[in-house]
Amino acid sequence: MTLADAHHQNDWHAVRALFERLLDLPVAQREAALAESDINPALRAEVASLLAHEGEAATGFLHAPTPTEPLNAAAPNEQRIHQRLGAWRITRPLGAGGMGEVFEARRDDGRYQGYAAIKLLKRGMDSQAVLARFAQEQQALARLSHPHIARLLDAGMSSDGLPFFVMERVQGRPIDQACAHKPIAQRLALFQQLTDAVAHAHRNLLVHRDLKPGNVMVDDDGRVKLLDFGIAKALDPLEGQAHAGTLAGERPFTPHYASPEQVRGEPVSTATDLYSLGVLLYIVLTGQRPYGLRASTAAEAARAVLQEEPALPSMLERPEPGWAQQRRQLRGDLDNIVLKALAKPVAERYASADALGADIAAYLEGRPVSARAASPGYVLRKWLRRHRGAAVAATIGGLGLISGLAATLLQGRWLLALGALGLSAGLVLALVQARRAQLARDDAARSRDDAKRHLVELRRLAHRMVFEVNDALERGLTEGRRQLVHTAAQSLEQQADFTQLSDDERLELARALSRLAQLEGREFTDNLGNVSGALAQYERALHVLEPMAPRQQGNVAWHGAMVEVLEGRAAVMRTLRNAAEALASMRRTADHAARAAALAPQDMHWRAYECSALVQLADHEYPVVRIQGLVQLDDALAHAEQAQQCGLRLVQWAPDQWAAWRMRAYTLRLRAAYLGIEGRMQEAVAGERTAFAALQRALALPGADATRLSDFVRASLRLGITLRETGLYDEASQVIDAALIQADKAVRADPGNELAQRLYAAPVQTAMDLCLHRGDEAAAAALYASALACLPPLPRKDELAKRHWQHAWMDALQAVCWVRTAELERAEELVQRLQGWQGDGSLRLREHAGALDAELEANIAIAVAYVATARGDECAAQAAAQNACERLVAMRALRDPRDAVEPVRAFALLVRLAQAAVGDEEGGGGGGGGAVLPWRAEVLARARQLQDELAGRGIVTPGDRAESRWLGQQAGWPARHLLETDQACIGVPRLG
Repeated sequence: MTLADAHHQNDWHAVRALFERLLDLPVAQREAALAESDINPALRAEVASLLAHEGEAATGFLHAPTPTEPLNAAAPNEQRIHQRLGAWRITRPLGAGGMGEVFEARRDDGRYQGYAAIKLLKRGMDSQAVLARFAQEQQALARLSHPHIARLLDAGMSSDGLPFFVMERVQGRPIDQACAHKPIAQRLALFQQLTDAVAHAHRNLLVHRDLKPGNVMVDDDGRVKLLDFGIAKALDPLEGQAHAGTLAGERPFTPHYASPEQVRGEPVSTATDLYSLGVLLYIVLTGQRPYGLRASTAAEAARAVLQEEPALPSMLERPEPGWAQQRRQLRGDLDNIVLKALAKPVAERYASADALGADIAAYLEGRPVSARAASPGYVLRKWLRRHRGAAVAATIGGLGLISGLAATLLQGRWLLALGALGLSAGLVLALVQARRAQLARDDAARSRDDAKRHLVELRRLAHRMVFEVNDALERGLTEGRRQLVHTAAQSLEQQADFTQLSDDERLELARALSRLAQLEGREFTDNLGNVSGALAQYERALHVLEPMAPRQQGNVAWHGAMVEVLEGRAAVMRTLRNAAEALASMRRTADHAARAAALAPQDMHWRAYECSALVQLADHEYPVVRIQGLVQLDDALAHAEQAQQCGLRLVQWAPDQWAAWRMRAYTLRLRAAYLGIEGRMQEAVAGERTAFAALQRALALPGADATRLSDFVRASLRLGITLRETGLYDEASQVIDAALIQADKAVRADPGNELAQRLYAAPVQTAMDLCLHRGDEAAAAALYASALACLPPLPRKDELAKRHWQHAWMDALQAVCWVRTAELERAEELVQRLQGWQGDGSLRLREHAGALDAELEANIAIAVAYVATARGDECAAQAAAQNACERLVAMRALRDPRDAVEPVRAFALLVRLAQAAVGDEEGGGGGGGGAVLPWRAEVLARARQLQDELAGRGIVTPGDRAESRWLGQQAGWPARHLLETDQACIGVPRLG
């Protein structure tokens, strides 16, 4: 250790000792105590800087976490949802940082539709000064028109006096996550986009001051977006003050990514951003920070910036696969580039972001980099690597020339011969190199011709097998279709890896792969049920389409192909219960659909698709059918409203086209469903009827035959379910019966058709449930027998548990039906099968569960309670009742607390469970009778309590529903004859 090192270490000990002593003081007393300390002014300034940043979140100020990042401990204020700030209305929180809260907001002044990120500052900041500085910067910020810089849209003051900034909303991942597992060259290409953005801002005299992964996003198309440019300067409380005041002030920055001059409180410059770029480059290349890896506080991170020297990237040891090869790539030029950017003295860093970007470009192109001394040997090695063929030819030719000259001078025949041979060899090698280049060009041309001929044959094969043959097999030859699809898949898979294709040929190939994926296993289409195979084909199609993005933004056909593939991928991801990935695909779908509609405004197909994408986007955010998914009700309501307006514009534009009215019905049906979720039951029924009328109008127009059956069944099912939730069981049964007639015809015509099976199973389940509500057990049994005859036998192994799931609904309902009709042995057989499926995982109801999964579990538990009660097994009945109640609570917990559908369903099922508890002798349907144990009374009490909750919300009027009337008949039960004896149900929890 040198004398200077020892002196520096002693300084740090003094700083640390004073810092830790001042931390114990109240904040108000720290400044005075610091002023009275006896250390020199420079060290006092370091202590002031450390105190200023103590306790800041590691993510820094105003950083909105991405979906893949954990939220900070301080969550945004939920009460601000729906609040309007200027022309924007807050829709949901995104995260919180050290100096503010971040929300998503939508444009609310009617001028245009769009979303943004609003950053609302915390109390305690000098807001007038912030806004004054922002006003000074606004013209400069307006000049930042760059494809890799997120735009600053607006700024202002909230009603409660807090400054806010409105930024472009960027969907993507932080650059460190986006670069993980990519080749070094791809990481550097992304980083070049960042250096280009920073250089643009620096040329406009703006410094970012807070470059970090969370402020550099990479979207799904591989575009870098730099966030928060200009905000750091506008928020700087010391902007424009003298340097003397800077030392003791508090500037916003993130310690792990700050430059040494920022930590010391010195004035910032473009060199500050250059240093932070160096930190980011180190992380992008190695996956870890250059120093401060053990720092757990802002103070420790700041100390690391000042004292620690980064290790060479190529010297790091990492356990990840392939790291040894990456280390070899990092050694030399990249080591030097990173260390030059991370130089602690400002003068030793790159002079500009352009210079850093130029060095990265030089590395990628194999040229010398400025970060390394340009010795003759280094420059020569770079040249030789770029021109290996020419170098070899020149070397041999040069040797020949030297030999020839020597022969001439020495008059030696053997040297002359050697010289001639050398010259000839050099010339021949040069000619060989030229000939090889020509042959390569010829080969490329021939390969292209071969590719075209091959693709023509491919198109013929794909069209014949995927379209013509499939259409010929629509009458039910499912096994033949499966074989043909398999053959087509093998052919298309080979083509997906074929590189010498034009863009038009790539579009053809992607469409064929997408259609094949649909046939393989996309839900709600005519498919073979191979969902994993469908996902593989969609991924191949994206692999074909995505590289075309930079040159296809103005091509409606490319956007259309992306819509088709991404929408299908979203459907498959939903089937696989990956709700987040499904929503991400659906958001991309909606974006491409909107662009296609804008490029082709007279095309009905794309205008309708734009509306459809909004409907699906809403349903992914808050699923109407209550399957597994996300719980983003406010987002869903906003997109539902946009979809409704889109559908209205469509029928106004094309009032005589069936596709317009079909889409209008689709959007109205979605809005009606959300009215029910909001508890506006009567409006929901009216909305469903309006939607049904719009669909009938569509079906009466030419061209509607293709989707007539599925549209009618699904619309009838939604109307029937809404009527059921409103308590109109008789009317709901009539609507569902009409749907069943059509669905029954379809499934009998092609029993192996998966789409027909789904169209049939859903109304059967709803109809059986309505039979139990209405007390028509005979009709339920008839439906059950018909379903067993129409649906295929269960497989031994169901990849997604869909088939078992469909049967479990019918089995649970039929078990209750058979207990009510005193066919106890048949009920027991079904219950045992259901419990077996639960035990061996055939149902997978807890795997990414949705409300509908919890409701099925509750139905199974109710069936078990009915059987146990009828058998007189009080302990088993109590345990089953407890399980049913828990699943009904879980059903509600999986949805938004405002959702009215969940408590209505829970109420109906609790009354069904209470009927088993009360038994036939007291007017129920359980068939049990006998002793009145406390658990039975508690079930009844829960049903009454939930009825009171629904009545208080105006959702249920006691006396209007069959359940309410039944509860009224039990007014004197069971208080008069409760048995206080607890019949030793040891280990079974009480319902209370």
